[in-house]
Amino acid sequence: MIETVQYKYIRFLYFNKHKGQRAIAKEMGIHRATVKRAIKNPEQKYHMNVERDKPVNGDFEKRIKHLLEYNSNQPKNQKLTKRRIYELICEGGYKGSYSSFTYQARKIEEKLGINSYSKC
Repeated sequence: MIETVQYKYIRFLYFNKHKGQRAIAKEMGIHRATVKRAIKNPEQKYHMNVERDKPVNGDFEKRIKHLLEYNSNQPKNQKLTKRRIYELICEGGYKGSYSSFTYQARKIEEKLGINSYSKC
């Protein structure tokens, strides 16, 4: 998928510089169908400007943060795995998937400066 800047540049070359679709495709190194689609549609379809809320994870963020901090202070053989932390959270009523949990856990670890890979 091309970026918005490329999309606007294609439209600029076609409408202002009067270049052909083949010439634009050759110049930019993209497929002719991509150029055709950029010219045909006045605006790009998908825009994700604001990160959406994650209502499933919101209530459990403090609990996950607490468990990760606790886990980082434990010796190697007593550390909880991410799977076990996920199971503990699920027992508390968490309805989200494991992948969304690990994504949130990674974000929290980055904020706290915890690197689970180097200590395990």
